[in-house]
Amino acid sequence: MRFRLGWRFALLATAIALGMVSRVGAQSSEFYLNAVQVFLSPRQRTALLTLTNTGQVPINFEVSVRRWQQTADGQEELTESDGNVVAFPILLSVPPGEQRTLRVGVRQPATTEEQTYRLLVTELPPANVPETQGAAIRIIKTLSLPVFVQPVNIQRQGEIVNGRVEKGKLSFVVRNRGNVHIQTLGITVQGLNERGTVVFERTLDSVYVLAERDRPFRNIPLPQSNCAQVRQVKLQSVGTNPSLTTEIPTPNGVCT
Repeated sequence: MRFRLGWRFALLATAIALGMVSRVGAQSSEFYLNAVQVFLSPRQRTALLTLTNTGQVPINFEVSVRRWQQTADGQEELTESDGNVVAFPILLSVPPGEQRTLRVGVRQPATTEEQTYRLLVTELPPANVPETQGAAIRIIKTLSLPVFVQPVNIQRQGEIVNGRVEKGKLSFVVRNRGNVHIQTLGITVQGLNERGTVVFERTLDSVYVLAERDRPFRNIPLPQSNCAQVRQVKLQSVGTNPSLTTEIPTPNGVCT
């Protein structure tokens, strides 16, 4: 079974809370994990996570693992796990103000290319709900953590390619030809005039680009104030090592 998701699901330089509405209660629970990513390797085949209930009611959880991939057009895709990454326990209850431990492990470490998964920790609806609360709304949350199973020899090779500006809109591709993922904390877009002075600047959202994948950005509107003065658009990734940069000549400006 495949689960197609919008690309923003992967932004997850942090753990993502996906909101789902269920009319089974009246109180919103509060919980968190002590990690935003999990890294496994031949040298570290298990990881321990702490799940904390900061609310005032007990919370039951279901834990599952999905294989995480990206399509050719940059869409996120979750599929049924191949069983290589496992989590325990898969069902647990956390009383208010207490913690429980989750163990995540890999059976067969990666050899040449990083394997990517998502650990899903889903709050379960309470078993017993008073009739007076039956029509109220309760927010049921899922935490989604990236799990990276890394090879011994890591090769990082990323670049920004196919940059162009047409009718005031920017398009480009973040290309990853390394054997592990790239995570940007944002991509800075600067419009420079003929003297190299910044005319405008904005920062695009953070993204993951998995190994041997492309992440296209298409038709991003550029600021139109003083657009005729722009002679170059400069792109630079934030938070990557090394930094990914490219420059796009715009001799006629970037106006629509």
